[in-house]
Parts: sequence; C-alpha cells; structure tokens
Amino acid sequence: MVLLTAPFDPSRTGRALRLPRTGLFASIASLTLLGAGVLMGYSDGLVHDLGRGIASGAVHGTFLFAGWMIAGGSSACLAPVIYAAAILCLASIATAFTTWGALLYLAAPAILVSQGKRHASLRGIGLTVTAGIRGLALGLATGTFLGVHLLISASLTFGYVVRVSSMGPFLAAVAYDVGANALTAEWLFRGAVFSHWWQRWEFWPAAALATALALGRYLADPALPQAIEVRTGAVFYLVLLGFTACVLRARTGSLLPGYVATVVFFAAYRMLEQ
Repeated sequence: MVLLTAPFDPSRTGRALRLPRTGLFASIASLTLLGAGVLMGYSDGLVHDLGRGIASGAVHGTFLFAGWMIAGGSSACLAPVIYAAAILCLASIATAFTTWGALLYLAAPAILVSQGKRHASLRGIGLTVTAGIRGLALGLATGTFLGVHLLISASLTFGYVVRVSSMGPFLAAVAYDVGANALTAEWLFRGAVFSHWWQRWEFWPAAALATALALGRYLADPALPQAIEVRTGAVFYLVLLGFTACVLRARTGSLLPGYVATVVFFAAYRMLEQ
C-alpha cells in the first residue's frame, strides 16, 4: 500500500502553520479557566454543572482551533471553525441543564462539512465526505468489532453489565460523541496532526504520534473512571482505534471512516454499567 509508506502530499494541506491572533486563544483560555474555577468553587448543583459545561465546550473548541492552526488555515477559513466552536460551547452549557441540549452537538459536524469543504487547507486534513462505500463500511466494521469486543471482555472479565438504563442520557452521550468527542478527536489527531507529520515522516511514526496524543487526551479526561481495569482497557482499545483510524485516513483520504469507527465504538462504551 503506497499510501502507508509514501509521504503525504503537501499540496493537500496548504501552507505552513501561522500562529493565530493572540486574542483568539486568550478567549479560549479564559473560558477554560472560568469553567475550572467554577468547578473548584462548587462541588455540585447547577453552578457546578455550568462550570463543567463551559470548560468542556472551551476544551473542544481549543481542539478545533488547534487543528485549524496546524493545518495552516488562513483567516478566510476560520469562520466555520468559530461557528462550530461556538456551537460546542453552547451545547455543552445547555446539556448541563437538560439532555435535550445535546441535540445542539449535531450542528457542529454539519457546519464544518458544509462550510469547510470550500477551503483547501481544511479539505487537506480530510474534511470531505467522499470516502466511498468501502471506506465507510470499513469504518463501521472497525467500530463495531472493537465495540463488541469491549462489551464482551468487560462483561465476562470484570462483571460489567451491558444495558441502557435510560434512553435519554444514552442518546445525549452519543450526540456528544457525534458532535464533540469523535469530531474533535478526528479533526485534530487524525486530520491535522497525522496529516501534518505524514508530510515529513513515513506512515507509522506519524500514526504513532497522532495515536499517542489522542490517548493522552482521553487518559487526562476527568470523565474517564479511575479504576485500573478501565484505564488499562482504554489504552488497549484506543491505541487500536487510533492506528486503525490513521490507516482509514491514509487509504480513503477522508476522516469520515475513522470518525464513524470512533462514534460506533464509543456508543458501545456508553452501554457499559458496573
């Protein structure tokens, strides 16, 4: 497979990265700090939930801006990133008060695809839906296999129960995966980071770096349970998912198959209860 050994075509990712305006990242940092401060000041209640929503939205918005920056995006293609980041912040805050707020997450990928496809630098990181039926099938099969394997292993080995106790919170969590979790992970790690370093290295070093950074993102997530079996399992499955998503990105030229795999895998993960 030539795509897995040949360097990435630099013409598909635009010019080298330029730092964005200082005020842009200062605003994101302020939102993150504000959310963290609220979380530290209140251990529960609506104010705590508000702080969690602000912090979560700001973090995912940071991932979007970081991907735009690494891809060498110009100010002309910044608008869809800003719109999507704003939607993620609004969705995170709304979901803190009602599960219906999670529906707002679904607008973020629609904005990025519909507006971002006009810009070469964003298309260069795989922001395209032209992956082909085979690519989508591979992504679906990958997510399904890893998800089913996770459910079987966790239930037989550690006694976890596979069920959906409440459909509302489950669907809200899946909407979060569709519009924030999987979206920003694929955008930043498999799209921007992997594509950027594939220009300079061969496939495997670039894929290893992208997967390691993605793994660090999930291990640092406070929502991940601290139980040793959960964190060990996270390393195992996320490494497999990460490398497979890089292969799918390389073979199809699109983030969509890896995105589908990630969404399906996390949907299975949401079905585990202790």
